[in-house]
Amino acid sequence: MKQIVISAMPEELCMAIVDEENRLVDYMVERPDEEHIANHIFKGTIKNVLPGMQAAFLDIGRSDNAYLNLQSGKQSQLLQKLFVGQHLLVQVVKEEMLGKGARVTSDISLAGRFMVLLPYAKGIHISKKIKDPLMREQLAVIAEPYLNKGCGLILRTAASKATPDEVAADMEFLWHTWQSIHNRFSIAKGGTCLYTDADFWYRIFREHVTADVSTIIVDDPVGFKRISELLALTKLDDYISLQLYTDKEPIYKAYQVDEQIESLTNTEVTLPSGGTLRIDHTEALTVIDVNSSSFVGQSKSAEDLAVAVNTEAAKEICRQLRLRDIGGIIVCDFIDMRQEKHKKDILRVLTRLAKEDKSKTVVCGISSLGLVEMTRKRKRQGLQTILFDTCPQCGGTGYIFSGKTVYLQILRKLRDMYKLGRLKSDIEIECHPDVAIYFTKEVCKKLSIELQKSIFITKSKTMNREAYSLLSIGH
Repeated sequence: MKQIVISAMPEELCMAIVDEENRLVDYMVERPDEEHIANHIFKGTIKNVLPGMQAAFLDIGRSDNAYLNLQSGKQSQLLQKLFVGQHLLVQVVKEEMLGKGARVTSDISLAGRFMVLLPYAKGIHISKKIKDPLMREQLAVIAEPYLNKGCGLILRTAASKATPDEVAADMEFLWHTWQSIHNRFSIAKGGTCLYTDADFWYRIFREHVTADVSTIIVDDPVGFKRISELLALTKLDDYISLQLYTDKEPIYKAYQVDEQIESLTNTEVTLPSGGTLRIDHTEALTVIDVNSSSFVGQSKSAEDLAVAVNTEAAKEICRQLRLRDIGGIIVCDFIDMRQEKHKKDILRVLTRLAKEDKSKTVVCGISSLGLVEMTRKRKRQGLQTILFDTCPQCGGTGYIFSGKTVYLQILRKLRDMYKLGRLKSDIEIECHPDVAIYFTKEVCKKLSIELQKSIFITKSKTMNREAYSLLSIGH
């Protein structure tokens, strides 16, 4: 059984899920002062239609226009010719990030505790995890009246544990919510938010309180009260133990997950065998490199060693994708294996674990270069985006010019100025100590003769290594 451990303060809310072995299996961070719009529904105004891209850009009241793909989504494909100024009801499926506007869809969905309402769809879809034929039939009967209203429903796994009245009440609530959104759309101005997703506490309850959760520990009285109300409302308080943590020791340290959480910011992950994963993020994709490192194994076969490390790495990769909420294109460079059987085994492990992820994860296969390609859907900003800013020193590249490179840039700049006749007086060069070290007395003497001006060097530890100043000194 799993435990949900929540650390809350007014400025930041953190949720960790640990298994029986106290191993971190899921993690989420949210900051209330940072607005999140995933799953929010807006009345958008079309600002641009690009037939060649089969896309439209809409003003939803944000700084950047939202992107609507007209090739994906049943409702989007049903839309006829769009025109600038037209109003559309759209839902955010991906947050704004990296200077890009939000991605939206016209396929609206409203998630409840036991089901998802699909206003523009038809039919009943029941979770595959509900295998009892009688239960599936009972749920279909409960949903039948709402199908007659012209909508579709997805019945979630949690519905199998609910009473018919609870399921019916959830459907009724979602249907009235949809009616309210539809009515507001007709009178609201373009760019208005018509519906916001549930708060942090309810989303934890909706998405993470499953049949395999036995305990919820919260260190915040307000959060404790909110979770307590939700458990009582759904009659789960008899099955799940709720505890208010009041000890002085930090909650994550007490439950021995603080080091596991801190490791999520590292680019290198150590595998139990001694192998390692190297995780590098770029704007375009995430690259994961698998290395055997200190692992030598007991077999003398390089193939056996590769299989052992790769199998372990495949399991850890799926775990890290979930913990760090990595989305988009993911490329994994496993240790080379010669036998096709072993390659297929690794793909099978990845595929099996990907199905357990709440976010849609697809294992695309092995490319001609021997790289495993994957995609993972991400609605919200990943842990990397939440916790880090772009480095002001390197601009996000991970590299800055060496001291010698900057030294040579300064020499080139001074010689160009001399040729243009712009050196009218002696020069003081202010630069970082890593650069100043190359301006030896001999170098400065030769440069003074070459430029016919005296050269003085000033070191500045507070200066960016790539920055420098050329100051004119009057006679």
